[in-house]
Amino acid sequence: MLPFVVIVAGGILILLAVVQAVLAFRATGSILLALLDLLFIGGPGGMLIYTGYWLPQSEITKHHYPRIIAWVLGGIAVMFGFILLRDLHPGVTVEWANGTQAIALMLGSIGGLIIGIEETKATIRTNQLEAYTQRLETQEQELKRQNEQLERFAGVLSHDLRNPLSVARGRLKLAQADHDSEHLDAIGTAHERIDTLIEDLLTLAQQGEQISDVEPVDIGPLSSDCWATVGTGNAALETEAMRPIMADQERLRQLVENLFRNSVEHGSTGSRTGADDIDGGEPDLTITVGELDDGTGFYVEDDGPGIPEIDRETVFESGYTTGDGGTGFGLAIVKEIAGAHGWRIRATSSESGGARFEITGVEFAP
Repeated sequence: MLPFVVIVAGGILILLAVVQAVLAFRATGSILLALLDLLFIGGPGGMLIYTGYWLPQSEITKHHYPRIIAWVLGGIAVMFGFILLRDLHPGVTVEWANGTQAIALMLGSIGGLIIGIEETKATIRTNQLEAYTQRLETQEQELKRQNEQLERFAGVLSHDLRNPLSVARGRLKLAQADHDSEHLDAIGTAHERIDTLIEDLLTLAQQGEQISDVEPVDIGPLSSDCWATVGTGNAALETEAMRPIMADQERLRQLVENLFRNSVEHGSTGSRTGADDIDGGEPDLTITVGELDDGTGFYVEDDGPGIPEIDRETVFESGYTTGDGGTGFGLAIVKEIAGAHGWRIRATSSESGGARFEITGVEFAP
């Protein structure tokens, strides 16, 4: 209803402007006075028409219209008071014509309309900000609750699971001392897998915290150190020259080690538990670490079979694995560490068709 009334009021003002301009021209013969009447009376009328068409498409909903109407009535009341005081003032001898008073009241209503719209928009933005703040507070409380659950979960993994696992391992050694059985060896392998799962879950639970303290880290020597601690079988490492990056060294080490393990587990035909050095001949897998061409970060790639394009998003999900011996948490840990640094990681294909992981958003050391 309000937009229609505003459009009608604008049309009346434009019509009044035309009539006033014609009367002014006939009375004075001045084109300038006629144009001024068109401008000062018709201009607000055009603005009212525009406002009437704009209101239904704006963020201002119908239940805000009474607020705007109140401001319009307030503008009319202020202008009416001004006219009344002028008429009652003993020093004023020149009387305003009825048309002039009507124009003054109309201008008062336009002023009230503009103020009402702006004040309503400010109120809407304030309400939106309060709602957004409330959502943030709710999310903060939920995040706090989830962190407490993660801490309890980590405690269960550290003590309640590892303690009985240690007992089981001790009993297994006693049994193996008395008996030689492949079934006992299978139990030992299962124990090792349980321990690996616990370690990965603990790491995953602790990697989401944002990193604030960083230092320059030369990723070339760090990659070599990681290579020495990861069972790489008949694989080879190549590191290209790159600038030091700003990172948490220990968590960056975990990121690189997990990427190496992933490449070896899924790209090598040899065993990841084999010797670290290549026993003659060509390696069956080459892993390369280097700086991205656009200078936004670094990459770790291999020349293995690669990751199918359909799986390049899901590989970072917790528990996702295509290998028989994998826990499915390695790349999830990598993503958490990257996110804690404020980096982004994506899986793509290397030039040889192997797996390539690009870490971007990295800050390089001066």
